[in-house]
Amino acid sequence: MTDLSERPSAPLVELRDLRHTYLDDTPRASVALRGVTLDIARGEHVAVVGPTMSGKSTLVDAFAHLLRLKRGMVFYEGQDIAAPEYDRAALRRRVGILFQQPDAQIIEDVVGKDVAFGPTAAGLPAEETRRRVEESLDALGLPYREYRLRYTHGLSGGQRRRVAIAGVLAMHTPLLVLDEPMAGLDPRGRGELVRVLQRLREDRELTIVVASASVSDAALLCERLVVIDEGRVVVDGPIREVLQDADRLLALDITLPDTVRCARELRSLFPDLPTELLSEDDLEREVLRRLEGEAA
Repeated sequence: MTDLSERPSAPLVELRDLRHTYLDDTPRASVALRGVTLDIARGEHVAVVGPTMSGKSTLVDAFAHLLRLKRGMVFYEGQDIAAPEYDRAALRRRVGILFQQPDAQIIEDVVGKDVAFGPTAAGLPAEETRRRVEESLDALGLPYREYRLRYTHGLSGGQRRRVAIAGVLAMHTPLLVLDEPMAGLDPRGRGELVRVLQRLREDRELTIVVASASVSDAALLCERLVVIDEGRVVVDGPIREVLQDADRLLALDITLPDTVRCARELRSLFPDLPTELLSEDDLEREVLRRLEGEAA
């Protein structure tokens, strides 16, 4: 399960025995991470999955040094981001994070102004900023000419989430970290956002990390699955291989994709039916193959 020989070799991000305790040295101290070690190579698409309070969101915050980190724990392109001389403001222009509540990231009341906020703050020329705003909104399925002057408060939840992502993309960050990107969306909104992110993944050379309590959405965007529980990495491998041990994921309170749950139930009819199926098309194809074999 840990044979990741086909992954790119050069790590973009390295976590080395990452530990973090909230309210450390106080009676209310709460341990969030208990020695997380993993690396993420440039161009990888990695899902970090775990139950509530497993440490996922703390891990997300560590990527952009939004925690009080100790030296020698988090490295970006080989550099220790907790070193006193490290430019952490520059790091945050290289790591784009979509938090669980994207509304908190929407600062301006007009869509175009909000997406332009980051590039403007970074000192980019007005023409380059406008180009990036148009590019990012169009990429997220929010046509620039139609949406740039719309009020953000008049958008649907899914549209506001896209605006928040567009603001991140406008910074041209090579690393995109999404914390529960599908939270609060209805099935239609979830499907639309997955398709948008899949297209972005193909069109741009993005490294993507998706943190979620469910494998379902992450499986459509990522090839590698890292499971974290009680602040520790307990599983790390190609997502299809990890799903072969669905019982272990269920024991960790991980929500399985509907296709995996359905395949497990259908095994009473087709004992050799694989369970590591990520799409309805995969499931339908495997079932039809067995039905045609029986008919023959």
